[in-house]
Amino acid sequence: MQITWNGLGSFTIISKPAQTEVTLVTNPFTSPDLKFKSLAASIVVQSHVGKDTGNLGAIAAEHPEAGKQTFLIPHAGEYEVQGVFVTGIHAPKKDGTAHAIYRFDAEGMRVGYLGALDRQLTTAEVEALGPIDILIVPAGGQDVFSASQAAEAVVQVEPRLVIAAYVGDAGYGTVEALKRELGCQTEDTSKLKITRAGLPEEDMKMMVLSH
Repeated sequence: MQITWNGLGSFTIISKPAQTEVTLVTNPFTSPDLKFKSLAASIVVQSHVGKDTGNLGAIAAEHPEAGKQTFLIPHAGEYEVQGVFVTGIHAPKKDGTAHAIYRFDAEGMRVGYLGALDRQLTTAEVEALGPIDILIVPAGGQDVFSASQAAEAVVQVEPRLVIAAYVGDAGYGTVEALKRELGCQTEDTSKLKITRAGLPEEDMKMMVLSH
């Protein structure tokens, strides 16, 4: 599996559950402060409706030669697309705005994606996520988790790897605040390539992605 960060809450996750690579993109955005490059994807996931999730025109079909279109997942539910399993969990923001968090299952790993959540996870939401290997958590404050709230969510979910979203751009706080809150080993990279065998066995680790 390969994970790259496009900025804000947008990530590109490439897996190969069978013979063909499958690309999943989260929250493609429109922002005056940050350019979103055009991408090809088989799956697009939106946590909510907004400028930071709605740039669907920048996404093209990944395998048009096979007659396959990009599959949009805009809300909670259970989906299977080309061998990648997506579970969406209803998790409204604190003001009641419709919002979902997700789990992506591929290559024997579970990736949790908390979208742009701005209030603490409930026990039911944590249980619905289930065991998570890699957690993508918003941490920049404003309209998403603060660093301390993100750290609380990490404690609740207990992943093996943590990746921060909504940090460092468009007025969001820096990733350094979450580093201090977690106090775990960190590693900087532009692209995370990981297999199940390569996941940390004991102590949690934070991957700091650049874009």
